[in-house]
Amino acid sequence: MGRNSIEKTRKPQILEYFRQVVNDEGLHKASVAKIAKRMGVSPNLVLHYFDSKEAMVLELFDVIMNQYIEYLSKAITNVPAGPQRLKMLIKTMFGLGRNRDLLSEKSYYAFYYMGLFDEQLSARFNQKYKQFTEIVIREIESCAKPENPSQVDVARQAEFLLSLFEGFTFKAAIRTKGDYFEEMGSYFFEKACGFFELDMNE
Repeated sequence: MGRNSIEKTRKPQILEYFRQVVNDEGLHKASVAKIAKRMGVSPNLVLHYFDSKEAMVLELFDVIMNQYIEYLSKAITNVPAGPQRLKMLIKTMFGLGRNRDLLSEKSYYAFYYMGLFDEQLSARFNQKYKQFTEIVIREIESCAKPENPSQVDVARQAEFLLSLFEGFTFKAAIRTKGDYFEEMGSYFFEKACGFFELDMNE
């Protein structure tokens, strides 16, 4: 196996163990030594592929966000463009399953906090949010009626949906009792569909 092939295999493995450590112990307690211990390898092997913990943070953030955007895209790809696909997008955002698993990860919120102070991570967040926003805007436009609002208003509608979504997922993550996705997901889905005047019976 060539060096490039080994790197393509090893780096994702290291990131997955890093993800486990962050989810179990928090970003502040995660270290190269703890990752190596879980993997059963030398810390030097981890440092061979990543210069620092900070480098792992940036790459793991990209992995998590890319997984989520890919999940959303796959959920709607087989639905014809229009109201049904926008409704499926909203249902996926406020739904259960893989969506909840990805957005319940403590690592995501640890990176969110870190992004308040780290310019590189903040830039990464904004880049991914832009990508996410473009998906939402495209789906809103796909079911727009001739009398619908301007491009500026469509962008604002997308921002509204994303802000509703962010608040929903944050509340679900920090809540200590009950299952917020299970209890409130359908309610948020219906209200968001109502905002876009989508027919719930179709």
